[in-house]
Amino acid sequence: MSFRIPAMLTVVAAVVACALPGRPAPTATPTAQMIVATSAGPTPTSLPSGSGPCEAQAEVDIPVYTRPSPAADEFGVLSAGMGVTITGLSSDGWLGFDPGVAQAANIGVFRLRWIPAGAELSFTGDCASLPVEPWVPEAGVCYQMSMEPVDVFPVPDPASGSAGTLNVGDFAAVDARTPSGWLLVNGFRANAPEIFGYIPEAAANFDGPCDSIPPIE
Repeated sequence: MSFRIPAMLTVVAAVVACALPGRPAPTATPTAQMIVATSAGPTPTSLPSGSGPCEAQAEVDIPVYTRPSPAADEFGVLSAGMGVTITGLSSDGWLGFDPGVAQAANIGVFRLRWIPAGAELSFTGDCASLPVEPWVPEAGVCYQMSMEPVDVFPVPDPASGSAGTLNVGDFAAVDARTPSGWLLVNGFRANAPEIFGYIPEAAANFDGPCDSIPPIE
């Protein structure tokens, strides 16, 4: 069986746990069992609490998305009979896995590809204790993913002094671009709510639809 993506490449699923370095862990981590009990949307109903990695096998051909939303770009199709290793969940029950392909510019949760909640899958292993990602990217949003610390400035001028730092694992939505080559980044729309300001476009590492960033004077 093959995992079909638009370029007709065959990929092999890999087990990669994608953590966000440098950010404190929540005191009580939600689990897959909590999702089944609390989510209003469709969720997997048979998540075993066995041992070993959580393996999911497609019962039918299932579309896979770049982000946990049907409005996101489709990454490919999980063919009937193919299995992948699930490493994370969204709060509404989408299942995340690392596709095992080169992703030089992607880090953390951006490495995951997503199977819709309620998809026709069979499970083995310890799926009931899968971690719920504390934050997942939205469909249709351009994000800054810093590969190294990036200073954020209150105005598009380095002489204004740093107003904060986007560290590795801190993400921010890119809200606007100035004519002089600065980006307005908004951590409140990602996982860095203390960050709001400007970074030089030369420091950008984009993910998502970033070709049409709105202009700002």
